[in-house]
Amino acid sequence: MANLSERVPDDTEMDAMTTPRNVKSAETLQHKRQVKRRLEDFLEQAQLRKAIGDDDFF
Repeated sequence: MANLSERVPDDTEMDAMTTPRNVKSAETLQHKRQVKRRLEDFLEQAQLRKAIGDDDFF
């Protein structure tokens, strides 16, 4: 029976897998990252507001 082990790619391999091949896909990827970053910031602020009891926001 084969012994399979999981392997986590290093940063260089991750960059190679996520590097877009053309300009349009690079712009799309950058836009998605910006949206994700804004969403994460928004959710973090909402959690902080909820933690301090300022939950009038919801």
